[in-house]
Amino acid sequence: MRPSTISGLGVFLAALPVAAAAEAITVRTENFARPPYSGATYYVYERAGQTVCTKLSVCNKFNACDVTYKPGAYKDPEDAEAGAPFATTPAVAIPPASLSKHVCLTRFGLPGQSR
Repeated sequence: MRPSTISGLGVFLAALPVAAAAEAITVRTENFARPPYSGATYYVYERAGQTVCTKLSVCNKFNACDVTYKPGAYKDPEDAEAGAPFATTPAVAIPPASLSKHVCLTRFGLPGQSR
C-alpha cells in the first residue's frame, strides 16, 4: 500500500467511533417534585438528537412507583406547568448488548428490530 492510502485508511478508521457514537442510544434523566413527598423521574431515550421514547416513574414517599412509557418526547401536564426540572443527569450511551433490557426501547422498537 502507498503511504497516502494507509494514512487515508487511518483517518477512516479513526472516524468510525465518532459515527457509531452519533448513532448510539443514550438515556438521561429529569427530576420533578410532586407534592406531598413524592417525585417524578423522566428517563429520556434519545438517538441522533431525536427522542425515541420516555419512561416516567412517579414514586411516593414509601417508594411505591407507577411507571408509564410514552413514544417520543413526553412531559406530564403537571410537570410541564412546574417548568424546569430541579435535577438532571447528562446523557449516557447505552451499550448495544444492554439495549434489549430497556422496556421503553423494546416497547417502541429498537433499531434493526421489527415491531
